[in-house]
Amino acid sequence: MPLFDIFRRKPRAAEPPPQAPAQEPGAPIDACTEDWRIRGRVSIEGRLLDALNRRDPLEIVSAEWAPVDGSAPFEAVPGLRTLDPFDLLVVFARSDTMPARSPEEIAARRRSKESFDVLVDLSPFQVVGTIHLYPGLDASSLLDRSSDLFIAFTDAVAAVPSGQRVGPGEPTTILVNRSYLTHVEQVDEDTMRAVLASGAGSAAGEPATSDAGAPTPSAVGEGSDEAGEDA
Repeated sequence: MPLFDIFRRKPRAAEPPPQAPAQEPGAPIDACTEDWRIRGRVSIEGRLLDALNRRDPLEIVSAEWAPVDGSAPFEAVPGLRTLDPFDLLVVFARSDTMPARSPEEIAARRRSKESFDVLVDLSPFQVVGTIHLYPGLDASSLLDRSSDLFIAFTDAVAAVPSGQRVGPGEPTTILVNRSYLTHVEQVDEDTMRAVLASGAGSAAGEPATSDAGAPTPSAVGEGSDEAGEDA
């Protein structure tokens, strides 16, 4: 080797690219049975709505739970291995459980459907939000037998009879188990706006009822968020 090669500056080795943070396994889930709110991650493929409608038990990766009335904090439940979709009344869908679509794609899909603002009862919950149905169907069809166990409500909020909100702080897409529905009421645009502009309802007492005896949307909650129907 020539002597001057000893003193030649060697090129710096390229630094390795920064590693992306490790992604937690499974898809997030936030759901309620009649008594418990369960949060965690489940092993599924594809959309959460599709996984629920396949009706197969969902394998749990991790989970914590708390009473739906908020009377106790969340605590880990390491012994819970699966979730049966039939046991879930409402499921709060997050954006990362939905396929990535542009606003234009979402709008095109919705143009093929009709939208209805509705309030539903599925004891002990009330849910108010917007459903998207194919032409020829109306809100009352939610009470009909269907191959789909769950239906998506967008811009939706949920509450227990006391008026206390259940679920995320902001309205979201809520997947509702049709087999538990006992009452479906279509609400007009003014009523829907009042619901979305109101607070979380009274802290105690029974919800207000309409002339027909059905709980009115004023007991349900607040807010508006475009979460899409592709949960």
